Amino acid sequence: MTTFDHIARSARSRKLCKDPANGLIFGVCAGVAWWLGIKTWVVRLLAVLSLVFFAGTTLLAYVVAALILPKRKLGRYEEVFGRCGDRWGDRGAPDYPGR
Repeated sequence: MTTFDHIARSARSRKLCKDPANGLIFGVCAGVAWWLGIKTWVVRLLAVLSLVFFAGTTLLAYVVAALILPKRKLGRYEEVFGRCGDRWGDRGAPDYPGR
């Protein structure tokens, strides 16, 4: 399966929405990345490049998307870790010598 097939299947199975839990400003880029099933930084890079070359159109599209798109509903795991945070970050749980 090609990358394009993966993105197309992901987009068909999900609803486009904004993701403020993983977003920087309104969560539009994070929502688009989740919808397409790709990394958020790729969508953000494309948004910045689009902003450089097509400033007015990109800014208008971003604001409209921020106002119109619904927020993504979080799953139970995302609710807990979105609220509490991951204490150990990317390092994983600490080793306990008593175990």
